[in-house]
Amino acid sequence: MDTRIEETKKAIAESLISLMKKKNFSSITNKNITDKAGLSHITIYRHFKNKDDIIKYYLDTITDNFIKTSKIIYTPNNFTDYIIRLFTHLESYKDIGILLYKSDMIHYLKDEFDRIFLAKAKNFDETYHYAFISGGLYNLYYYWIKDDFKETPQELANIFKDFYISKGDSN
Repeated sequence: MDTRIEETKKAIAESLISLMKKKNFSSITNKNITDKAGLSHITIYRHFKNKDDIIKYYLDTITDNFIKTSKIIYTPNNFTDYIIRLFTHLESYKDIGILLYKSDMIHYLKDEFDRIFLAKAKNFDETYHYAFISGGLYNLYYYWIKDDFKETPQELANIFKDFYISKGDSN
């Protein structure tokens, strides 16, 4: 993809996130976003359908960069390590998680978990398995945000692993 296009999209997304730290999401206009980004008002419409699309782009970018740079791959055999690395990453972006939670937009993170995990499914049974993992990890993250990130990623890994193993569904 054209570097200029990616830089423009990134500027728009970062401007929206910056504005969300100061204003309610619903009160932010596209003009507010492009003014903050230093772009013409029409530019936003070339790249995004709406503000929700910008949030999705922003989260997809963070997620894809994390997967690419960390080379993290979930398998039942690296379950604990995976959770620790995932939640360490999520902790580094906790300001975004809190922002989405406070804006009643945390479901976009659920979509990210599903996008990554459900893509791994090769058959019907695996779809349910990965939906279970995705939903469990998302809910763990959701309650971690609500509890103000009190536990470490290692503690969360132990909580999830202990529960998962106690149900006899882990390798």
